Order: sequence, then C-alpha cells, then structure tokens
Amino acid sequence: MFQLIIKMKENTNKAIAINSLILYIRLAIISVCGLLYTRFSLQALGADDYGLFSVIACIITFASIINTVMIVTSNRYIAMAIGKGDINEACRTFNTNLVIHLFIALFTVLIALPIGHYYIANFVNYIGDISKAYIVFDISIIASAFSFIGVPYNGLLLAKEKFIVFCSTDVISSIVKLIFTYLLIDHFENKLVIYALITAFMTAFPTVVFWGYCRYYFKDITRHCFVKDWSKYWDVIKFSAAIGYGALAIIAQSQGGALLINLFFNTAMNAGLAVANSVSSILQTFSNNAQKSISPQVVKSYAANDMTRSIHLVCLSSKVTYFAMFIISIPFILIPETIFGLWLKSIPPYSITFTRLLVINMLVNSINAGLSDFVFATGKIKTYQIATNTLVVLSVIVGYFALEQGLRPEYLFYIYILFSLLVTIARPFIIKRISTFKIRSLIIESYIPAISVTVICCPLLFLKVYLSPWVLIFISYLYIAISIYYIALKSNERKYIVDNIKKILKKYI
Repeated sequence: MFQLIIKMKENTNKAIAINSLILYIRLAIISVCGLLYTRFSLQALGADDYGLFSVIACIITFASIINTVMIVTSNRYIAMAIGKGDINEACRTFNTNLVIHLFIALFTVLIALPIGHYYIANFVNYIGDISKAYIVFDISIIASAFSFIGVPYNGLLLAKEKFIVFCSTDVISSIVKLIFTYLLIDHFENKLVIYALITAFMTAFPTVVFWGYCRYYFKDITRHCFVKDWSKYWDVIKFSAAIGYGALAIIAQSQGGALLINLFFNTAMNAGLAVANSVSSILQTFSNNAQKSISPQVVKSYAANDMTRSIHLVCLSSKVTYFAMFIISIPFILIPETIFGLWLKSIPPYSITFTRLLVINMLVNSINAGLSDFVFATGKIKTYQIATNTLVVLSVIVGYFALEQGLRPEYLFYIYILFSLLVTIARPFIIKRISTFKIRSLIIESYIPAISVTVICCPLLFLKVYLSPWVLIFISYLYIAISIYYIALKSNERKYIVDNIKKILKKYI
C-alpha cells in the first residue's frame, strides 16, 4: 500500500512537470502570434477601425471578468468532487455549474446588448459608418456569451489536468486568427465586420472542442441530470461572488493607477504606464503557468484529506512561482534601458521606472502564489477575499491622496508595493484562522529560500557600472542558477533535477 502511495505521488509530480512544459510551449506560441497579430490587425484595419474595435473590446471587459471568475469556480468545485472519488457528486457539480452558466450567457446577452448600444450611440466617436460598431458589438457579445457555456467543460478539463486539450485549442485559435488577419490586409471589402467574425469564431471555437471532448471521454460526469438541491446553486454563486470581488479589486488597482496618473499628470506618462503594464502582463502570464500546473493537485489533495501533501504543494507552488517570476524579471530590473532601446523606437517617460516598480510588486505578490488554491479548496473564502482585496482597494485610495499632495508619480507604485507586503504578511494568518494550515511550513519551504536568494543576488545591481549589459545578464543568470540550486532547493529536489538531466543526456548522447 505504501509503495502504491509513493507511486501515485511520483505520477502526480511527473504530471505537474509535463503540464508545466505544455503550458510554456503554448505561451511561447501564443506570445509570438500575439505580437504579429497586433501588427497585422492594425495594418489591415487602419487606425480608426482598429481603435473602434479596441473601444468595443473595453466595453465587454467585464464579461471577460465573469468568464475568468467562473472558470476558477468550476475548476474548484469539480476538482473537489473528483478528489473525493465520487463520480455522481462530480456529475451533479458539473450540471449545477452548467445550468448557472446557461443563465449567465442568457443574462449577458439581455443586459449587455441594450447597455452597449446606448454607450455606442452616446459616447463612441467614429468617423466611419456607426452601424458597423453595432454589428461588431453584437457579434462580440454573442461570442462571449457562447464562450460562457464552455466554462464548466473548461473547469472539468482543468480538474482532470487535460492541459493539452485547452492548450491545443488556444494554439490553433491563435494561428488561425493570425493567418486570417494577414489575409485580411489585401483581401475582402468590409474588413472590420469580417475581422469581428473571425475573432468571434475563434472565441467560440474552444467551447465546441471542450464540449465534444468532455462528452466523449467523461460521459459519467457530463451526462445530463437536473440538480434539485438549490443550496448547491447558492454555494457556487456565493463562491463566485467572493472571487469576483477579488477580480474587481485587482482591476480597480490596475485601471485606477492609469486613471490617477492621467488625473494628476499627463497622457505621456500614461503611455509609459501602458508600456510597463504590457511588460508586467507578459511576465505575470509566464509565472502563472508554474502555479497553474500545480493548482489542481492542491485542491484534489485537500479533497482527499491529504493535508500534508496539499500544504507541501502550496509551499512548492509559491516557491516555484516566485523563482519563475524572479528569473524572467532579471533583464527588466538590471538592464531595462537596453531592453526598451531594442524594443521601442522612442521610450515614453517613466516607462523604465514604472516597469521596475510593477515587477517588484509582482515579485512580492508571487511569494504567496499557492495560498489562494488552498483557500479555494477549503471553500471558506469570504474572510480571506474581503480582507486581502480590501487592502488592494485601499492602496488605490491611499495612492490618490499621496498624489494629491504633490508626490511624484512613482510614489503611487511604492504605495502599491507597501500594501502588497501587508497582504503577503496577512494572508498566512487569515488562512490559519479558517483552516489547519501550517505557517511554519510556508516560512521554511517558501519564504526563507525566496528571501535568501533575493538578498544574495542584490549585489548584482552594483555590477552594472562595470560590465556590458549582456555580460551582466549572463553572469547574473549563472549566479542565480547556482544560488537557487544550492540554497532554494532541498536535497530531494536537487536529486530529481540531476536524475532527469542524466536521463535526457543518456537518451540523446
């Protein structure tokens, strides 16, 4: 029995490694396609039509928030049921989420269409045929609503750790969208409407794939059954509302920062912040992939009452996410002037300063990356979400009063970092109050290694004066790799890495 448990843990560890690799391959392809896609879109549509599409995309931003929140919710509840080994419960949970999402899709169409039409009629400035705006908006909303129906299937795939399925659909969608956008440059007349149709089709395409795959491979879970217990619907809605508050708080901080910079300074600084936000968004996505592959295992282990493994995975997720963020952030901390000089023809004011501070803020947040998964597994998220995200909202309010007193724009992000530190300190104690989580394990396995490596690497900042940028980066990565290997990794983790490198070398050499 003991050998069986060890074997199961080895398999799940292998799955985490494979899923991480799949996620990073997907991210690399999507990132390249995204860069080219933006260029071809602007070339095909022109500034006016591309700007119109961007405005309409902003209108439906809140729809995408609902989508993100509900994916997390579906993943949590379905993973809990699967972790308990109860197929009937998993089926009831899946159908509960499906019914909720059908109503969300219908509600979105009924509410968003009149509101969107009112906004377009009164606030959108467009020199072309305004009827195009209505058509594009209607197409986009219907596609978004259709994508909501696929959320429970997406949650099931995440819970079952079938990352290859939704990663494949994302890659295919990105490549197809890129090809059609390129063709749009020299073909077709009504380019904006066709562009909207292409985007809408690619938005809805994953839902069709998820539905077909899950209905074929997970028939026991996706079979139709009507759940009459209304408390189950209410539990999902309450959980979603709590997560939604967190999502809104984060948006309030990011969008509020842009509004505050514009309010107290000028649009040139907004351009600098936009550049910094684009960098931080890409870096955040890279680091999130490390957490995403471990996340289902945290929930399943908790559902199976394997608290030791669940807590270990939380600590591992926090440590891995932090070092993933730390490693990819190094060029933007040490040599941002060189990076921005290669990337941009003219660098907007404060771009480098804002980027550095946003990266530091993300590093502070990433050290607690695995804790949210554990809280979601417990289901007791109300106190956690209200306490932590209220601090996030307060950072914006305090930032407003700081800038009103005449402080420089970077002080807004100093305040963000300060509040992120407060959230980092508060999170473990909040979790301790609602569960049996061991703070000591988090400190020893995550905090100490992360802080130790960071402090040891601080002297690299002083080498900038003496070394060329790329020599500095080479030396820095070598130094960081050695530091992480000998300080941050435990002996069994080092052995795991060495053994796998030996296997690869033995296979190909």
